[in-house]
Formats: sequence, C-alpha cells, structure tokens
Amino acid sequence: MATATAERDVARGASSARTIMVVEDDPGMRAVLRDVLTHEGFQVHEEPGPERVTAAVERVRPRAIVLDKEMPGSNGIELLVTLGRRHPSIPVLVITAFGGSAVRAEVIRAGAAGYLEKPFRMAMLLDTLRAITETRATGR
Repeated sequence: MATATAERDVARGASSARTIMVVEDDPGMRAVLRDVLTHEGFQVHEEPGPERVTAAVERVRPRAIVLDKEMPGSNGIELLVTLGRRHPSIPVLVITAFGGSAVRAEVIRAGAAGYLEKPFRMAMLLDTLRAITETRATGR
C-alpha cells in the first residue's frame, strides 16, 4: 500500500526523486522504515511482498528500493535480479536478518547497490540510501 501523499504526487506526475519503495513482509519493520524515511523527508511506497513489486515500480518510479531478502515464498534474490534487468538505474538496498559474508557477496553479485544486516541502526540505513542514490545520480 502506498502512502496517500506518494499516490497523489505520482498521479499528478510529480517527480519521484524522493520516493523510496520498501518491500518488507514484516508489518512492524515496514512501519518503522516508513516512519524513519518519512521523517527524513522521503515519500514511501510500501509493498508487503514481491508479488506486485514489478508493476508498482513501473507506476511509482522510486528513487531507490529497500528490499528484504527473506520473505515468504521468495528469498528476494530473484526479485533483485529482475529489478536489475528491468530498472538498472534504480538502486536496491537489501536488508536481511540472515546475513554473513557469503550472503553479502551473493546479493552484491546479484546487483544490490547496498546491503545491511538486521538489526541495523537507522542512521546506517539513511547513510547507505543517501550514498547509493547520490552515486547513481552522479554516475560515479
């Protein structure tokens, strides 16, 4: 479900430069991410699972995507690869509670622009999002 503000802005054709898509199956974690990102001035579009993400990206055109790696029926890697093929200019930050160096290497090879292990500090999430969106914007 998207926030009402993001839906109105997208409907009016507003720039999605400040829109972040959050794909997270845990409603509590999704709410925390939404609150933190909204507080920092981002518009947030939420998806509770991978099923409608591809269509939502076409509609919303987010600046970046925060993607949970482990969701029921999906490990997130397939979605990450699909997003990379269809929308290579949209950076994806993968978050997971099931991490480690092998998982980190796997998601980076699959095309993630960033990776964080849960639990993480929200300041780290914000710093990483800023870094990956600024890098993509400047082409570095």
